Amino acid sequence: MAARRFPSATPRSGLLKAWLLGGWLLGPGMLLIQAQPISKPACPLVVPANQALFQPKRIAPDQVPAKNARGCLSPDDAIYGADGCPSRLCGRDAGVIQLPSP
Repeated sequence: MAARRFPSATPRSGLLKAWLLGGWLLGPGMLLIQAQPISKPACPLVVPANQALFQPKRIAPDQVPAKNARGCLSPDDAIYGADGCPSRLCGRDAGVIQLPSP
């Protein structure tokens, strides 16, 4: 029985190699682009610009009513707007919950 020889590169296998190589190079990048959520505009700062690190985090809009109903846990906590952005800091006189004395 004679050994059968296959051509090393047929047009079909060349396309397959190009597709596989392209999918390998572009696929992960495309997945990253598709997996990223659409970013929302940044919330306006409620702290001084030089203290932006202390800006309260944005929350989901559906969590706002429950969060605002619980009140402030600290002076640095915030009251949130309907969009989930902090609208103002609670401050020193904002009904901060006092822990019981030991």
